[in-house]
Amino acid sequence: MTLPGHWSRFALVLPPVLIGALLAGCASPSEPTDPPPFPTSYRLVDELCAKLDPQPLLDLVGGAAKTKEWPLRPGHPSRKCMLGAGEADSIAKHSLTVHTALAGSPERAREALPPKPEPHARGTWYDLPQLGDRAWVWIMPVDEGLDLPDIAEPVTARRASMYVARGDAWIWLDLLSMGSEVPDEATTEALLAAYAEQTFTVMTP
Repeated sequence: MTLPGHWSRFALVLPPVLIGALLAGCASPSEPTDPPPFPTSYRLVDELCAKLDPQPLLDLVGGAAKTKEWPLRPGHPSRKCMLGAGEADSIAKHSLTVHTALAGSPERAREALPPKPEPHARGTWYDLPQLGDRAWVWIMPVDEGLDLPDIAEPVTARRASMYVARGDAWIWLDLLSMGSEVPDEATTEALLAAYAEQTFTVMTP
């Protein structure tokens, strides 16, 4: 900051503390504060997939949505369900399997996530720190020209998984997309991230 001539003469008679206060008034605004941390505790929810919005899947494939719940496992603090979308008479379908679990503490939730794939494994994987205390996604390459029973035309498919730990909970989302074509990697990641946010919102006490 450059002081005009009359200011420089005036500053000679000011105490250093007042000069600092004047200069501080010219400083740039403070940086925005960080958003609040994620909740530290969550709850398991029965029929969770029925509470998720199927529209993001329907926007890609049309048709109707359906859900499926797996039976509870006694003694296991976890749930598993599936949200699917597609036309009954079409090969184009999306199936999202949602695993949710409570680990007892944030540390155990982070440790519960599986390790990332070995370097030689197929696909693309990377961390997504903005999604949770620990999070990463694994997007497989597109499989083209698949021959499936009772389907005359070749089928294209892609599988992708997302793992997220927040507070004392962790989730695993597994997406299988099939059709004449499937979403690209960016769309696949965005879709999984949106359902991860929905899942944790439903699990918030």
